[in-house]
Amino acid sequence: MRRGRYLSDHQIISLKDVKLTLPSRAGPVEILRGIDFAAERGEAVGLIGPSGSGKTTLLMVIAGLEAVSEGSIAVAGEDLTRLDEDALAVFRRDNVGIVFQAFHLIATMTALENVAVPLEFKGDRRAFDHARTQLERVGLGHRLHHYPGQLSGGEQQRVAIARALAAGARILLADEPTGNLDQETGATIIDLLFSLQSEDGVTLVLVTHDPALAAQCSRVVRIEDGLIRVGEDEMAAP
Repeated sequence: MRRGRYLSDHQIISLKDVKLTLPSRAGPVEILRGIDFAAERGEAVGLIGPSGSGKTTLLMVIAGLEAVSEGSIAVAGEDLTRLDEDALAVFRRDNVGIVFQAFHLIATMTALENVAVPLEFKGDRRAFDHARTQLERVGLGHRLHHYPGQLSGGEQQRVAIARALAAGARILLADEPTGNLDQETGATIIDLLFSLQSEDGVTLVLVTHDPALAAQCSRVVRIEDGLIRVGEDEMAAP
């Protein structure tokens, strides 16, 4: 089943001829070698490819967490190549939520406090009320005051998803969100992720090694050796 709907005809992500080269002891290493990638508002894109192909790096570029060597990057109406670090932080605050394989929750904060962080960063005076609402949406209304170490892996990922969406993200980037979970828990998390993505109308870019999981998205893109590979059922842009 292919999930995700187009909310408009306008692209929210547009990368053109993006290249990223990093130095190493053996000489320059080309991570991204000329990426053209686009996504529509409300679309769900599955990003697949072998380990080391550049999938996670591409997510970091979209989030403005990795500066590129060449190319243009337009995300949510912003030219990321022209923004300084402070402006990029504001851009992420207002537009991007990220869900990682390893959850990346703050161990010394409760579930409620973890979800409230981006809301407080945004200046929301009702940050904790809104964080509570988000945790209730992901089925954790009874775990508000538990710390990450007191939660199961699936529960931690639910907190991470709630945190990613709490501040009104328009783009959700998910990097192997089920990688640390068993099959049954992972399936539940994916169902939740797609359900919230549809409810909120956000654009989802989902990195996965699982072709069956990627196929649940509205479109699948394959990246190999730092390049988008366009096949019969794969498109580099809508």
